[in-house]
Parts: sequence; C-alpha cells; structure tokens
Amino acid sequence: MLKKVLIILSLFLFSGHLIFTVLYLTPFNPVKAKYNFAINGYMEPVFSQNWRLFAPNPASTNNKFLVRAQFADGETTDWLDLTTFMIEKNQANRFTPYNRLVRIQRGAFTSLYQTDEVTLKISETIEEKNLNREDYEHMLENERTKKQDEYALEALNRYAQSYVRSVYPNQDIEKTQIIMQETKAKPFSENDNDEYEREVNLHEFEWKDYVAVSPVFD
Repeated sequence: MLKKVLIILSLFLFSGHLIFTVLYLTPFNPVKAKYNFAINGYMEPVFSQNWRLFAPNPASTNNKFLVRAQFADGETTDWLDLTTFMIEKNQANRFTPYNRLVRIQRGAFTSLYQTDEVTLKISETIEEKNLNREDYEHMLENERTKKQDEYALEALNRYAQSYVRSVYPNQDIEKTQIIMQETKAKPFSENDNDEYEREVNLHEFEWKDYVAVSPVFD
C-alpha cells in the first residue's frame, strides 16, 4: 500500500514539475503572462534555466557574488567568493546537491538584474508605440516584481550566511554583507591585446543581521 502511495505521489510531483517547466521555457503567451509570478516563484532559483550562452542575446559579463561577515566583537572578515568554488564543485560531479545549490545564485541574479518577459513586453510596446513611460510605471514597477526581488535577495542572503557559518563555525556572527562583482567580457577586437583590462563593476547590498542557519557546505 505504501509503495503505491509513494508511486502516485511521485507521479503527481513529477507531472506538476513538468507542467511548470514547460510553461517556464515556452515563448511568451497569455497563460504565461497570467501565471508568471507563480511560475517564476516555483522555478527560481533552484530550477531556473539560463540559455543566454546562445544568440541572439548571449551573456556579455561574468558575474559572481562575494560575502563578508562581521563578528560580535566588531571584527570584519575578508570577502569570500561564493561563486567560483560552487561552479568547480558542480563541474567535478554533476550528480550532487551542488548542482541545485549553484542555481540559487544564478536565479537570484536573474530575478534582480534581468527583466522578466511580462515587463519586457510592456516596455517594448511603450517604445514601439512611443507612449509616455510614466503612465505605465505602475506596471513596470509593480508589487509582483518587488516581491520577486525580495524573495531572490532573501534566498541569496540565507545561502551566503550558510556558507559563512561553514567557514567560521565557532564564531559569533552578527551580520553579513553581499556584493556582486560584474566583469565585462573581453571584446573580440582585443583578443590579441594581453594588456587589455576588463571593466569590473561592484553592486553592493546592505548589511543583513545574521539569522541562525545550518551550514550546508564542506
């Protein structure tokens, strides 16, 4: 009996996941527009898919997150790279939890810095029809996108604090801060220029009080 229940439950979960994944990956359509918040809420950050390696809009920057902590005695740590070691762990073995954990950062970046399809379509329509952008500001900056950004930042901070706890297991951590380092790609015209320095921009987030969280990194 238990085996049958588990099989039925697994099929139900798999079907639901498949439906959300298909809706998430399909081109913009009325169904996706109506349920966009629910779809993105389920898929991001753990199940997000990113195809920006390919045309017509390939990625033009390398992005990584760093975190530092402040202890109760006022000491502040150096910046810790949250991204590089996770990518290396994932590439070393794709069949580990790291494959899902690394997506938290990618999903957070997508939510915070890439415009969702609904907002993008509205913005394109405004440009095409030469409409007054201020009249549609409430649609471009709405509660849905704000909540999505808040969720992404919350997940990113919890992720970062878990890593900090792993690095400093015996310290009294008071708060943490995250920055995103954005490094622009080297132009094709500069491929033979060994002295070319790529532009680096830093996006700084506010300090967040530490919330007790179990370390999940080794």
